[in-house]
Amino acid sequence: MVGMLLGLAGPTSAQFFNFGGYEQRPQPQRGGGWFGNEQRGGGWFGNDTFAPHQQQYAPQPRWNGRQAPPAPREDFSKAPPPEKRNSVSERHILVLGDAMADWLAYGLENHYADQPEMGVIRKHKTVSGLIKYQPKGDPADWAAAAKGILATEKADAIVVLLGLDDRVAIREPAVDKPDHKAGDKKDAKAKPDGKVSGAKPGAKPDGATKAPDPELPPDDAADNSGARAVTGAEKSAHSPNDIHEFREKRWVELYMEKIEGMIGVLKSKGVPVLWVGLPVVRGAKSTADTAFLNTLYRDAAGKAGITYVDVWDGFVDEAGRYLQHGPDFEGQTRRLRSSDGVYFTKAGALKLAHYAEREINRLLAARSAPIVLPTEPATPDASARPDEPAPRPLAGPIVPLTASSVGTDQLLGGPGPRRVMMDAQAARVLITGEPLSAPAGRADDFAWPRREIGREGTKGETPVASTSLDANARAPAASPKPKKQRR
Repeated sequence: MVGMLLGLAGPTSAQFFNFGGYEQRPQPQRGGGWFGNEQRGGGWFGNDTFAPHQQQYAPQPRWNGRQAPPAPREDFSKAPPPEKRNSVSERHILVLGDAMADWLAYGLENHYADQPEMGVIRKHKTVSGLIKYQPKGDPADWAAAAKGILATEKADAIVVLLGLDDRVAIREPAVDKPDHKAGDKKDAKAKPDGKVSGAKPGAKPDGATKAPDPELPPDDAADNSGARAVTGAEKSAHSPNDIHEFREKRWVELYMEKIEGMIGVLKSKGVPVLWVGLPVVRGAKSTADTAFLNTLYRDAAGKAGITYVDVWDGFVDEAGRYLQHGPDFEGQTRRLRSSDGVYFTKAGALKLAHYAEREINRLLAARSAPIVLPTEPATPDASARPDEPAPRPLAGPIVPLTASSVGTDQLLGGPGPRRVMMDAQAARVLITGEPLSAPAGRADDFAWPRREIGREGTKGETPVASTSLDANARAPAASPKPKKQRR
């Protein structure tokens, strides 16, 4: 019996205490669940009760003893899609631009969520700019794309946010030059004497080198004569197909033309236009680039007479540096920017849209305010009955609130003394600073002796309070009652 027990205890102890000398079976792979249940064994009692939770609390899987590759980075360039509305909006805010404009429109939609009469229309292209709208095909720039959008969309206000992808070089556009050679051929006609009208006096015979034509541009003159080549300095001076780097003088000139062209297209709609500046982007170079572009947008908006919305201070700290966490539009400290340092969280999008919403409401309120025009004196209604009141007019005559002190033969603001009409009491109080006398009996009436209520002395008379003795003295003496006679 003892031998049998020792024989059975050997394999059992090897399994529990990992003693050597016995072949160990491969252990099943653990899933790392709550209770260490086996992933392959099906959990407790053969079921998978905790199987949905194993993946949530399991450690990161490893591949051949190494850590698994990191998960792909999240794309923050696209804002959440707009929510569907059951009602039809009366006013529409059209938002144009790149990925930044997508987040701006998302914030405006949340601000106007409780206002069914206000709607937001997103018309953005995530990777685009004023320099290039898309790599291939038409439209090639944002101005052409905006024309097509405005032709089909109804907008009560237009909001633009662009420029994040415009920190690239610009190629000089080709300029159509007049064909001077074709014009010379038309003008060169043979005369009866055998001479050519277009020929010049010092022209050489055919086959010889021609002198450059002074009436042609340098490039055409050089090509026409073949006598000299165009130098590098002449070729680089605003010649077509030249590439100008970001921030160069010529780059700024070409980019300003694109901004002005875009604003011109938007103003043709006849509604308020708002250009929203770029927010700060993380990084010293990116911060300087976006600040430089904002100066161009601000200048162009001021020249065109549209509203420029500056959002820079809302996303920087006191030192002017990029701010990841900060106060939202309600003053609560929240995370405003995404982890890539460019785009926004929901709180950041709401703060970005708050700047634009304030200007949008102001401009729309100014346009929607009713204007009452003065009407002519109404003609009497023949059908009105004499016992009924006359209908009330919509607007009465214009009545000046202040009387004019300028005569008809004197210009307003002209030289010379003018008589100023002012109340005497107002002049004493406002000019000389004399206090107003309080009415008798009021709490601020500090005259002593006290004045009687309802009886004030004349001007210059010092009021004297009456006493009981004076009252008795002024009162008439009562006549004594006659005594009754005894009979």
